[in-house]
Amino acid sequence: MKLEEFEKEVRELFDSDLVERAKNLKKSGNIFNPIFYIFFTRIVELSAIINDMVLPNRYELEELLRTRKDFLQIDYGTIGETMRRAWLYERERGMEFTFSNSVEDMMYLLYRMGKLQGKLDRLIMKYAEWEKNKLVELYFTILKVLLELEDRINREIKEESNTSN
Repeated sequence: MKLEEFEKEVRELFDSDLVERAKNLKKSGNIFNPIFYIFFTRIVELSAIINDMVLPNRYELEELLRTRKDFLQIDYGTIGETMRRAWLYERERGMEFTFSNSVEDMMYLLYRMGKLQGKLDRLIMKYAEWEKNKLVELYFTILKVLLELEDRINREIKEESNTSN
């Protein structure tokens, strides 16, 4: 397995526009964190593999990814309804939630997440070897990239905050 190539391709999925919007979202105090969402969904998949709920074969892995994709669609609907209700609540009380200031970035990131998750799925399938430990390594590589990305975003926000003071 070419783990270095896999990691490089995973990193390339997170372009500067996505990173900037994730930073903007975090700086605005928005509750939604797209990096954590992707991290969490992939850690659930990894857990299913580690605990032998999903066997290391093409059919089971494709089914796992399809199920996650189905849940993402359900999440989109729930997020949309939550935002609608929050907007109604804001109007009723005459005061905005702070997250409302970053709804545009949030919607952009939600849109991008579906595509990004699909690209991650294709990368996993491209590099998959049908041994449990090999699949686990792919997932740990994704998680490492996501943790490093989140750390980078946090450091950049802190640096920007320090230079503006």
